[in-house]
Amino acid sequence: MTDTQISSFLRDSVVFEDDTEKGLDFDTLYGLYISWCVLGRKVPVPDSAFKTALTLHGLKPTKENGLRIYPGMSMVGPAARDYVVNNVPMWTGSANATAAELLGDDEEAVAAIA
Repeated sequence: MTDTQISSFLRDSVVFEDDTEKGLDFDTLYGLYISWCVLGRKVPVPDSAFKTALTLHGLKPTKENGLRIYPGMSMVGPAARDYVVNNVPMWTGSANATAAELLGDDEEAVAAIA
C-alpha cells in the first residue's frame, strides 16, 4: 500500500473531529478500509501493514477496554455505507415470533400505548 492509497482512503472515508471522545476501533477502521478497497477495486493490504501505514500517517490509537481506538474518527461516504450494510447483524428468527420469544426469559413485554 502506498502513502497515496492510505491518504485517499482517509480523505474519502474518515472525518476527524477533535471535539469528540468517539472514535473507531481498529477492526472497524480496517473493515471500512476493506469496503473502500472493494468499491474502488483496489487490492487491500494485510491488517498489520494497514496498522503500520496509519502510524506513518501520525494516527496513534489509545487503549480502551482492550481495544485499540483511534479517537476523533468517524466513518463517511460510500465505503461507510457499504461497511454498515454488510456488518449489521441479520434477523434469523421466525417472522411470527412472539414478544416473549424476542425478549427472552429475563425480560417482560410492555403493552404498546395507542
